Amino acid sequence: MVSPPRRVVGRGAGLCAALVAALGAAGLGALTACGAGGALPPDGASTEVPEPARVTAPPSPATSSADAEVPRPLPANRGPGVHLTAGGALFRVWAPGATAAWVEGDFATARAPLRAEDGGFFAAEVAGVRVGARYRFVLAGSAGELARLDPYCRQRTEEKTTCLVTDPRAFAWRDRGFQRPKRQQQVVYELHVGSFAKDEARGHGTFATARARLAELAELGVNVVELMPVFDFGGGPGGWGYNPHLHFAPRASLGTAEELRALVDEAHARGIAVWLDAVVNHHDGWSGAPLRCFDGACPDGSAGVYYFGPGPYARTPWGPRPDFAAPTVRAMFLDATEMWLDEFHGDGFRWDSTSNVRAVDGQGSTPGGRELLVAQNELARARGATSTAEDLKGYAELTRPVARGGYGFDAQWDGFGYDVARVLEAPRDDDRDLGVLVRALTGSYEGDPFARVLFTETHDTVGNGGSRLPTRVDRANPEGHTARRRSMLGAALLFTTPGVPMLFMGQEGLATGGFADTPAPLAPPTATGLLVRAFYKDLIGLRRDLGGTSSALAEPGVEILHRNDVDKVLVFRRHGASGTDVIVALNLRDRAYARYDAGVPAGGAYRVRLTSERRAYGADRDASTAPIEALAQPYDGRPFTLPLALGPYGVMVLSR
Repeated sequence: MVSPPRRVVGRGAGLCAALVAALGAAGLGALTACGAGGALPPDGASTEVPEPARVTAPPSPATSSADAEVPRPLPANRGPGVHLTAGGALFRVWAPGATAAWVEGDFATARAPLRAEDGGFFAAEVAGVRVGARYRFVLAGSAGELARLDPYCRQRTEEKTTCLVTDPRAFAWRDRGFQRPKRQQQVVYELHVGSFAKDEARGHGTFATARARLAELAELGVNVVELMPVFDFGGGPGGWGYNPHLHFAPRASLGTAEELRALVDEAHARGIAVWLDAVVNHHDGWSGAPLRCFDGACPDGSAGVYYFGPGPYARTPWGPRPDFAAPTVRAMFLDATEMWLDEFHGDGFRWDSTSNVRAVDGQGSTPGGRELLVAQNELARARGATSTAEDLKGYAELTRPVARGGYGFDAQWDGFGYDVARVLEAPRDDDRDLGVLVRALTGSYEGDPFARVLFTETHDTVGNGGSRLPTRVDRANPEGHTARRRSMLGAALLFTTPGVPMLFMGQEGLATGGFADTPAPLAPPTATGLLVRAFYKDLIGLRRDLGGTSSALAEPGVEILHRNDVDKVLVFRRHGASGTDVIVALNLRDRAYARYDAGVPAGGAYRVRLTSERRAYGADRDASTAPIEALAQPYDGRPFTLPLALGPYGVMVLSR
């Protein structure tokens, strides 16, 4: 892998080539104004590149035979992309199928030839290049001359093939003292920038509008924000982002690289880590990927040098699969991983559909896929960042340490939420299967329950034709008693089960709408939603032990104390090295129990830390929160009895 410690990659150049052609050599002096910010003809506003964009250009500047024919080795720490130098910038691009290459841009030499180097690279240093200059590469080959985006583009414009030169060192970070939350303390909030907080002028959310609402998340108790994909993607500005174009640049419609840095910096100031959702298993639809046929070579109907050739690995359901076995392609992904961690101060990644990186939808193995995932995880681990797999195949090897033959992920998305939702959605209380909940509570990967990311809602369960949990419970009245109380049961399970809990934005306020391919802006909570939000806030406080009374919720121990498949009551104990016991009681029937006995292993006073029977959460009364004394009477095979009072679809959390 060739990766400089500080790399400056730019975005787009919509260029002076047309002016060169029109003005001829006599007009070249006037082009200095282009480098100073003069107007350049746009090369198209669309970010889609269904077919290679062709450039009508003047005759190529004369180059010596040595320049054209003798490969030059890569200078140390100067990989692909753009690197600012004392007098300008070094440009480098990988195009093994090209016979010649140029860079065009907002600089005095409007079209500079690139020299051939070993390994299919072309490079040259260009004088007078400044931050903010537009540029693009032009490649010559059997397909003629092709205008191309820089694959290492750091800031893109709305034009098809233009990038901007940036300086990643310019941002003034304030986060030196930020401490990332440990895995057992993480509370994750999945956030879609395009719909979280609307920018009225743009009609969709941006990095700046999301940043303005971070205080709300900090007040809720969230300490990790997982951004749905923000790397440059195809389609509309408010899309989900799972159709990637580039891996080094934020989507321009969401804001600039500096605005994304400001979002991360503000999150850190509020004690919130930022994870990035990374999609490397495919690129945008077969014809939409801008790296498709990049250097003009697309033999046998393949997508070109960045992708697998014809065969079983070439395609995914969403677009072409990058060739993970190609060293330069793999280096591109690893360089991007380094960049987001080092230059954007990212705290971790959620790797999308790893079953289509390591394999083909979980079947067999993909050449180079395992090696790429392991290397990405090692990069993250070396920087203290978290690496999470979205695989959903129950593949324990993902979270096994590399030293023991695994992939080295810290955690992976778990099927917990699908199981819990199925139990809570059942129309009849008699049909609620407590056995499913017990398996969800006690699950782990090779003995580590915190290798699981737990959820009851995600973008996938709410989108893709799905619904929010309260809507699935009662579509006719998703804010009514039944839907509200059962969704609160789901929240209680989420935050008291050993694992890493994750919310999908809005669920804390009882959001009931869907999540379209271009989602509507997230609506503020209703009056009922605010009551549910208070319940979530207090649960999160317990999960993080903010009151110093519930440290066992960050411990791995879980023991089922009582299971009543008739009355539908489940009581379990969380415990661990801290010595604190937390007791959780769940009533999955729509009836109250004025006294409900459960066996516990220890006597003494148990203090009520949370009960769903509070007006602040929407209940019709405030239940007693006085300490409950365990009775010295054997029950459930345990020496003591804990007499509980449970509301309909109610929850109690106690500790001693």
